Amino acid sequence: MRALLTGAGNMGRAIRGALEARGDAVVGMTGRADRPDPAALAPVDVAFEFSHAETFLPNLRLAADAGCRSIVVGTTGWAHDPAIAAGLERLIAERGLRVVVGPTFSVGVILFTEVAVEAAKRFGRFPEFDPFIVEQHRRAKADRPSGTANAIAERMLPHLPAKRRALLPEGQGAPDPATLEVVAIRAGVHPGMHIVGFDAPGESIELQVTARDRSAYVAGALLAADRICADPDRPAGLIPFASLIGEILAGPAAS
Repeated sequence: MRALLTGAGNMGRAIRGALEARGDAVVGMTGRADRPDPAALAPVDVAFEFSHAETFLPNLRLAADAGCRSIVVGTTGWAHDPAIAAGLERLIAERGLRVVVGPTFSVGVILFTEVAVEAAKRFGRFPEFDPFIVEQHRRAKADRPSGTANAIAERMLPHLPAKRRALLPEGQGAPDPATLEVVAIRAGVHPGMHIVGFDAPGESIELQVTARDRSAYVAGALLAADRICADPDRPAGLIPFASLIGEILAGPAAS
């Protein structure tokens, strides 16, 4: 597999190491100021876009200009920008791109989210169990709370009759009882931790997933790339990473 990396940060370097370790070719690794000639990179089977919102669309255009149709996107902070979202939609339609996106590329977090939703369906029927979400990441992480925490909260809320919204703690005093609190901790170099809890007067239940390092995210990004490259007939469009995991879950069990 010939891969282009648009992003030279921690994840880009980790993905490059994993690709090279398994014998794949890395045709290029671009930073913010590095704009190579697309023709010199072609052909490109898959691109990994792990950079910043401001370089997101230019990087996707670079990959498309190099002949790439399959792109794995781990960049955050662009989804709520209408201009970027519209630009992505146009680019997909014009170039026939298959773009895998998700708030996380950790398979463990995707499965953890499903468990959290199932827990919300059950504990949500008992108002004495008050739900909460806590997440911790490195101090330098740009978004707060994490996209993963927001995604978990959005999936849980429909099954929590006592909660109308999910918010970071604000101001002083007790929060509105109808708020699902999402607490974000930013400190040090922590690669990622999420807790979903249900607290009642006499007992407390906590579900937790903790990343030891970036290898879980790298493994998920490579899994996404392998699946879309193995299916050249998959139509163009946005492909949630969670849906790829759903396809695996729906298929025959591994022997």
